[in-house]
Amino acid sequence: MMRSKTLGAAIATLGLAASTTAFAANYELVWSDEFNGSSLDESLWSYQIGDGCDIGLCGWGNNERQYYQADNVTVANGLLTIEAREERNKGSAYTSGRIRSIFKGDFTYGRIEARMKLPAGQGIWPAFWMLPTDEAYGGWAASGEIDIMEAVNLGGTGGNDVHGTLHYGGSWPDNVYSGQVYTPSTSVTDNFHTYAVEWEPGEIRWYVDGLLYQTQTEWYSDNGAYPAPFDQDFHLLLNVAVGGDWPGDPDSTTVFPTAMQVDYVRVYQDPAISGDTGGETATSTQVSALSANTRRVKGSEAAEVTVVVTDDLGQPVENATVTGSLTGSYNETVSGTTDASGYVVLQSTSAIKGTVAYEFCVGDISHGSLTYDASANAATCVAYP
Repeated sequence: MMRSKTLGAAIATLGLAASTTAFAANYELVWSDEFNGSSLDESLWSYQIGDGCDIGLCGWGNNERQYYQADNVTVANGLLTIEAREERNKGSAYTSGRIRSIFKGDFTYGRIEARMKLPAGQGIWPAFWMLPTDEAYGGWAASGEIDIMEAVNLGGTGGNDVHGTLHYGGSWPDNVYSGQVYTPSTSVTDNFHTYAVEWEPGEIRWYVDGLLYQTQTEWYSDNGAYPAPFDQDFHLLLNVAVGGDWPGDPDSTTVFPTAMQVDYVRVYQDPAISGDTGGETATSTQVSALSANTRRVKGSEAAEVTVVVTDDLGQPVENATVTGSLTGSYNETVSGTTDASGYVVLQSTSAIKGTVAYEFCVGDISHGSLTYDASANAATCVAYP
């Protein structure tokens, strides 16, 4: 949602077109709001009030024009409504609403979705997004931000486009972002659509109405090893901003009041991925993700393979030695040791000029206390390209 950043440093990494990544998830509903009551359920949500100045973010970091107040958030007839109005409050020309689930719904990994109908108009900026609960890697955006759905100026210069974006890197102004735009086949302002992300270790996928339109696997934090910052608890936010650096201000064509309506918000998790182990003890290791790429070395291409190792409870395994073979353009055995996140990047010692094609296969994973269960691997071999 926050847009202040060094645009020249932005990285548009929309997944690795030439890599293969495999995950398997068994999602179970763990948190939801169906908005069936007559008021906001404050056991699930908290209001954010004001113009951001009380937390040192006047204009919420984006020169937005609204003052958030609880009165603009209503629940009735099975819908949450967040309404933007042209009315003054404490120096702001507009009011709107913003709610978040911090300390009431905080999640690491899972499928997060909402069914929504969006407001139209120049200067109108609805969003369904996530922020880190504890900011383990530092201030925005070193600890990350996941924008599940944002849209600006719908029905005008924004067309029918929705955006899915990650923010990461360093603390402002050393932050960067990557993302993609998607245009649903029917109007997002006249119809309800379901917006979702599936967030797993090392991979985040964006969906509209069940259709995958974006996968991201590359990001970083200045203050933590990959997959930081997207390996910690995040909470949910819903809001409608008015004005700001991205959409610009409302104009004579903007119709007030205008509202975002939300049918439901649901969070699903796979206990094996999200870490609810129920007190069980791990006994074995497995490959939970495997991807292949190349790295440029002095004008040539070296093979680069990322292996993610977890135990049989889905937890990352540190200090596991992964050994595997490269065949094709490279013919050698490579090995390395996983970090605290269960990741190891293996690189060929040889580098080749010209077209590269290779296959990597895991041969063994050794660990001091856990045995290797090859039958549980999500993938054993991966090919490039």
